[in-house]
Amino acid sequence: MHRRFAISGVIAAVTAVALSGAALAAGGFGGPGTFTFKDTFASAGLTDSTGAFMFINVDFGMQTFKFRGVNGPPIVMGPETVLTYNVMSSDGTTTAAGCFVIPDSSFHVAADLSSATLNVDPGIETPCPGFPIPAGAGGRPGISGIVPDGGSGGGGGGTPITANLVWTSNGALTVSNNTSNSRCQDVVANSNGSSTSTFDSVSGSTSALHDVSTLFAMLQRFSTRETISGTFSFACLGL
Repeated sequence: MHRRFAISGVIAAVTAVALSGAALAAGGFGGPGTFTFKDTFASAGLTDSTGAFMFINVDFGMQTFKFRGVNGPPIVMGPETVLTYNVMSSDGTTTAAGCFVIPDSSFHVAADLSSATLNVDPGIETPCPGFPIPAGAGGRPGISGIVPDGGSGGGGGGTPITANLVWTSNGALTVSNNTSNSRCQDVVANSNGSSTSTFDSVSGSTSALHDVSTLFAMLQRFSTRETISGTFSFACLGL
């Protein structure tokens, strides 16, 4: 039962990122200015023969991190590739988690989103500098308020893993266009973006699971142009 609730929450989180991801201010946190950027990510919910569950996300693009207990806005850096994951046993207990910056060459996505590969091991994984803040949690200025110590995947490091995984598209592509207009106090953020996504199956192996079966998986690529009229106050960012 616990694992079912956890899976539902992860699916909701993936959906939030997919819908909100087109609003990151690439040049700094909270503007001002006009920013254009692209982002590519692969995510999956995996299980094995013991009933363990793993959520894994790989994201190439601008990244937003928040240092725990440090005042001030999060930092935006990149573009770079970040791997985050959580593993839960069959009773819903978290057994491992991690957030790592990995070489761009270890993550490859086909231009048409037909497939993607991830090949990592502990020797090439660098702990994240803080907690990753996804778009749906306010990591993209102009969309929602920041969760001050929020994040996912054991931000700042965790347990390194080995993963050799392949995403294979089911052949159906969804193309979406997104226009967002947000205001807080006197600052306005306008963004226009487009995304292409596809549902996938995942094969391969990871040290985090005994074997690999796919519960859900997705590949997505999006591009965005955003204009922010000023600098969001700490109050707007929830800091």
